[in-house]
Amino acid sequence: MGTIIGLLILAGVDVLLKRKTGLHLHQWIAKKYSDHQDNK
Repeated sequence: MGTIIGLLILAGVDVLLKRKTGLHLHQWIAKKYSDHQDNK
């Protein structure tokens, strides 16, 4: 049951990020990670 709730929360976060930034969650994380690597 917890897994389903977790997936729903992730899906909700993904939808919100998509609306706000135009990126899906994994794309946003990849972008943040690459920005972080560039700043080192």
